[in-house]
Amino acid sequence: MKDLNVIVVGAGIGGISTALALAASGSGHKIVVLDAIKEFAEVGAGIRVSPNSSKLAKEWGVDFDSIEKETSLGNRFVSWKNELLCEVPFGDVEEKYGAPYYFIHRADLVNALRTAASKYPEQITIITDSRVVEYDFSRPAVRTERGQWYSGDLVISAEGIKSSVREAINGGPAEPADTGDVAYRILVPAAPLLEDPELRTLVTEPWATHWMGPEGHAVGYPLRGGKLFNIIVDITHRSDCGEPVGDDWKKSADNRELIERFKDGWCYPVQKLCGMTGEYVKWKLAELERPLQRWVHPSGKVALLGDACHAMMPYLAQGAAQVLEDAATLSTALTQCSEVSDALELYEKCRASRTDYVVRNTQVLQEWLHLYDGQAQQQRDKLMTLDTEENPIFWANKTRRDWLFGHDARKLDECDIPNLPPLPPAEASVYPDKDLRKKLASYTRYKE
Repeated sequence: MKDLNVIVVGAGIGGISTALALAASGSGHKIVVLDAIKEFAEVGAGIRVSPNSSKLAKEWGVDFDSIEKETSLGNRFVSWKNELLCEVPFGDVEEKYGAPYYFIHRADLVNALRTAASKYPEQITIITDSRVVEYDFSRPAVRTERGQWYSGDLVISAEGIKSSVREAINGGPAEPADTGDVAYRILVPAAPLLEDPELRTLVTEPWATHWMGPEGHAVGYPLRGGKLFNIIVDITHRSDCGEPVGDDWKKSADNRELIERFKDGWCYPVQKLCGMTGEYVKWKLAELERPLQRWVHPSGKVALLGDACHAMMPYLAQGAAQVLEDAATLSTALTQCSEVSDALELYEKCRASRTDYVVRNTQVLQEWLHLYDGQAQQQRDKLMTLDTEENPIFWANKTRRDWLFGHDARKLDECDIPNLPPLPPAEASVYPDKDLRKKLASYTRYKE
């Protein structure tokens, strides 16, 4: 199809990527992107841009050379005592998968996407201060709170996990579920780390280092050419030393609660990083724990994209990557089909199973990352060194890593999905109320 008028709700990574993918397809589409935000600001912290997504963004005209960034050396896993357990090097990533693996500040990525969108002034229009409050599925069209209607041939809702239209499209309840964890996302200057002989290689050697321990883990990696250091701390609600996060999903916090949380037994690097932090926001981690019944409204003219239909925990560092894949598949489907409804059906068919598998892996990984010391932890540490299906660390298994990084979302052929890793023994789980074992029992790719 050519020359479609497309309305995209949401000007985040998903919305702008969708506009870019459509404009870069050469089909002459005109895209209006609407967002409630009044102006773009530098918000967020680090984001990992894996090769399955960076190659798409490059194709759409995103200039990564203009961004201060780091190229990942790989994922490093250490115990909460700072004992090295496993390294997954990414030195061959660009050669093998066709694009690099980057560490980027989220604001820099959004700015690069917007800059790329500005290269299509005749096709892409981004309108801010325009909160969408109503959908007309039959026209299709959306109305902003200012009372203005925007109509087109197709509406894509990329509003994120708090999507206002998800349940109407799904045809039933689809509320985000509490994962049992809270996340602290923090940026600190890298200079003090560079001055510390025990920590300077965290900056000079850009690995994503994961410290794993009882009921929580921390991840750190450098940003902006080594000027900043990004810290993500994920812990269970019950081990959080601060006030609980309320129904608004986020809360202001300071480093006193992190210092308290990690004071007993945790290694020097984690304690040092927690002590460097100032004030920040902590977030209740939520997910769509079950796949939606549908991503496309029965009218065949309105569809969900990104976190609106497959919100997930950050433990596989694939949130943004899967959103870009959505945009690429949608654009390709619209090119190959003669009807919008057929294209949306194909888009959902190609994406739903892949994103659900990624969500399932974040759930399994959450269980293994937060074990107490003991028999299950010792089993994990042994399995981490083996390139087998039983390895719970996703990237350390070649089959799963190739499946993830080697995927080209512009190709609409169905691909085999690997088996899920096993779960730790039920008695070792720190999330007994989630009963993930029961939920995965009916999942065809899960083997006990």
